[in-house]
Amino acid sequence: MEWFLLIIAGLFEVAFVINMKLSDGFKNVKYTILTVISASLSFFLLSLALKDIAVGTGYAVWTGIGAAGSVLLGMYLFQEKKSRKKLFFLSCIIMGVVGLKLFG
Repeated sequence: MEWFLLIIAGLFEVAFVINMKLSDGFKNVKYTILTVISASLSFFLLSLALKDIAVGTGYAVWTGIGAAGSVLLGMYLFQEKKSRKKLFFLSCIIMGVVGLKLFG
């Protein structure tokens, strides 16, 4: 159950970053509110997950999901630059997260 909560927390972390981008420097009230809500839910779920998951592993997985998801959605939603190097290093993040899950 804790790993499920951690994954959902990571997805809310992605939502937090995307909503923050869409808030246009917190000028757009709708996305500012969504930023606060998604960040709050992300931190809350992370805190629940860390009750039974080692803090280093949990935090690394949470930030890995947030980083990888943000990069991928940035490419898709905001037409951010795609390159082989960027995708290679993104895969390194993902492999690190999977490694921590398997061996953490």
